[in-house]
Amino acid sequence: MTDEQANLNPGATGAISLPADPESMAEIIALPEEQRQLMFWMVRQEVVQFEQVMTVLNRPADEVRGILSSLIQQGLVTPISEDTYRALSAGRPTAQLADNMLQTLTPGKPLAVILNSSGRDTITPGDTFELGVTVSNQGHRSAVINVFLDDLSPVLRPWCKTVQEYLALAPDQSSEVLFHFQVPPEALPGLLSYVLIVDSPQHYPEYPPARYNQQLQVLPPDTASIEANDPTFAVEPATDPDSPAEIPPGGILQVQVQVYNRSERVDRFRLACTDLPDDWFNITYPQDSKGLGLVVQADSLGLNPGDRGDILLTITPPADAIAGSYVPTLRLYAENSPDLGLLAMVYLQVLPIYLLQMEMKSLVGQVRHQPALFELQFVNNGNLERDLLLQAHSLDEAGLCNYALSADAVTLAPWQTAYIELRGQPQRWWRRPFIGLGRILNFRVDISDRQQLPLPQSSLQGYLTWLPRPWWQLLLLILAGLGVLATLIWLIWWLFFRPPTTPKILEFLAEDARYAALNQDIARVGWEIEHPERVRTLKITGYSPDGTVISGPLTYDLSQGLPITLEAFCDQDEVILTCRNVRTDARQAGEYVFELTIVPKGRLRRQIESQRTSTVVIDPVPLPTVTELIPGQTLYRELGSQPVANDPRPEQQAPAVTPEGVQLNWVVAHPKQLQALILTVRNSENTILGGRRYPLRNPETGELALPEILQSRCQLGNILVCRNVPTGIFQVGEYTFELATVPLVADASQAPEPQQSDPVKIVPRSPSIATFQINGQEAQPKYLLPVDQGQPIPVITLAWQVQGGETTTVELLPSPGTVPLQGVMRYPLGAEPGTTMLTLQVSNGVDEPLKRSVVIQTYDPTPSDPAAAAAAAAAEAAAAIAGSQSQPAASPGSAGSSGAAGAGAPSPPALGAPTPVDPGRPSPAETPPQFD
Repeated sequence: MTDEQANLNPGATGAISLPADPESMAEIIALPEEQRQLMFWMVRQEVVQFEQVMTVLNRPADEVRGILSSLIQQGLVTPISEDTYRALSAGRPTAQLADNMLQTLTPGKPLAVILNSSGRDTITPGDTFELGVTVSNQGHRSAVINVFLDDLSPVLRPWCKTVQEYLALAPDQSSEVLFHFQVPPEALPGLLSYVLIVDSPQHYPEYPPARYNQQLQVLPPDTASIEANDPTFAVEPATDPDSPAEIPPGGILQVQVQVYNRSERVDRFRLACTDLPDDWFNITYPQDSKGLGLVVQADSLGLNPGDRGDILLTITPPADAIAGSYVPTLRLYAENSPDLGLLAMVYLQVLPIYLLQMEMKSLVGQVRHQPALFELQFVNNGNLERDLLLQAHSLDEAGLCNYALSADAVTLAPWQTAYIELRGQPQRWWRRPFIGLGRILNFRVDISDRQQLPLPQSSLQGYLTWLPRPWWQLLLLILAGLGVLATLIWLIWWLFFRPPTTPKILEFLAEDARYAALNQDIARVGWEIEHPERVRTLKITGYSPDGTVISGPLTYDLSQGLPITLEAFCDQDEVILTCRNVRTDARQAGEYVFELTIVPKGRLRRQIESQRTSTVVIDPVPLPTVTELIPGQTLYRELGSQPVANDPRPEQQAPAVTPEGVQLNWVVAHPKQLQALILTVRNSENTILGGRRYPLRNPETGELALPEILQSRCQLGNILVCRNVPTGIFQVGEYTFELATVPLVADASQAPEPQQSDPVKIVPRSPSIATFQINGQEAQPKYLLPVDQGQPIPVITLAWQVQGGETTTVELLPSPGTVPLQGVMRYPLGAEPGTTMLTLQVSNGVDEPLKRSVVIQTYDPTPSDPAAAAAAAAAEAAAAIAGSQSQPAASPGSAGSSGAAGAGAPSPPALGAPTPVDPGRPSPAETPPQFD
């Protein structure tokens, strides 16, 4: 199969798919060969750079810019930026339509493809299918060709292990690629589609990929072995591949499915139709009777043993159905045997509709020198693809007019419209008529179908009018005589009546487009004036962009010759006065447009001439700006604190703040214009806590100089870089620093914004309880203390020492409350027996508070029943201790003590030495606690 035959394959994208805008097609086709190939390449790339276009054309930059300028004027290329272009602006064909256009209009495709498949193959489950693709490189260069399968359905993808292959072919070399499909035995019947794509994007980027639509039809498996009691069904009318059922688009085909229940049980059957869209068919089951005359529409067919029933399948392809063969699969499902596969194929042939409209429109029918332009419109209203061949013929004298079609073939998909341009260029200019209404030139466009399908007409006829020559051509001789007469008159005027020569500004320009006020630059201009001897005065004025005078005017008197102030800048000959680098008085920052005005001498004084320059900019003095403000650390520990061992929290791993406080790093641009720096500190509530000013000018000389605190920490050059500058902020809290510049030029409207740092946090020290003593001994979790009635109230001595920072608070609960970090106090107990729990609580405001509790139980040593009283006191003390143990432990040491007491340790020690009431009984202090 040749390359031309491959293009005729309905599955290939070689068919013409014209863009919606036929004028774009006509414009591209009418381009010269080099520009047309460039357009094809740019459409594929969508957005290209100027250097890429130079590489493709292999021409100098000036010629490439000329070609791009021509395409831009025709509306085929749109500039996006200075050196970036897009092919086809908004409203033009899209990239996909352009690919189809390129495949059609690009002659001599370099890759020829031959398939060993007709486009539709059949296979049964369990078999192997092999697709062979032969590719021939007919181009003029070696190429790497990519051959791959695309648009594979999820069912078809696992059947082919390799879906992509590469071929390296030299010119006039061919090779073959094989794709193997292994169909599993359990595959269901159906029609599966996929696309074969052949492309060489690296070596033939100007040619679009060739696409071939393929189909693989899986036939039903051999169902010869059917059990005697299995249900069966038959399809009427019977179809096969050689005699399919024919149906027109929009028609109706009724298929009767007769089901026979050969089993011994009542069964229900449902019919399914695959490989057809849902709107193509309808399945109707017999109506069921529900008694009392009620009839409902059934969704299945119920049959008793040995009964037969019919299911009606109505196939109604829509009016826009594509002509061709369709093979839907019918499957019958039985409720009693869900795994039973009853399949049948229905072969359909959708009949073709040959509806083709052809029309010729005259766009430019009357011509003189330019070509005539006609448009051929083809509309395919049928349901199959049409491939037409076109040829234009002249019906008049041979050679009097040449006719050219934009394309000699057109492929129309169903319901597609295509436009072809026809140009007619008259030849032999001497045959053009001089008088009359013009010469009529007739022509005909012959149309034929490659597949010999019927056409509504075989040709389209038209004509163009070659207009006669204009009447003024007969008066050329008269006009020539009048021209001679006019020449004589002009010579007389030139010799005797010509007015005196007026001075003229040949050139007026600014020497530079940009100056800097930092360097104390002054704007300078230059000019060339013709006939300066006739100039009376010369004036230079500077305007702002809104027309306000902001410079000058500077006036020079040339009536007595060149003034002394211009002699150093000007050079004068007999005709031209050339002045360069003439200073103006524009030295302030801003934008200027200078105007040169000359006033002639004598009677020409009113003929004033002026000319302006382009915009001249004097850049202002750059303001110093803080470009970077970064703290040395964003997290510190409190001054003097030590890290806690084995504590993974980040704040415990952070360094401790030093007495110098938080350190900052900053970078300031343009420090030469800097007068001072102001550092401001804010807390977490954005309240200003204070600030510091760093003067950067020597008060005596005014020169730039670093203060003493910054000399060892900063480097001054084109930028000011400071590292580890102390701030003196070392208190616990969260701070934000702000650095602002004070420029030499005090202009509040131009003051740069201050730079703000990230928040810096100083976390407090983690406190700890060093000692907590009662009566000089380390406090135990619980105590028993006898209270004699009538004796003084018992008093205990508490002593404590807490290690912490500035935010550490200590509380002794229930009273007296807040106490210092270290202290000693006497604590009186109640006169009546009872339980008192003392808690030492330490907090730094951030972490969980540390607590250490002691329970003191007082009791009456002389009750009426000492044993019962002691037991009750011990139970109350145990309950109080259990309540204190439910709170967080104060420290590892205190937690161990509490745990030991709560686990059945020996009875708590007594603060005194109570005397037993009965010598034969132990005192309550000596009685071990009794727990429930």
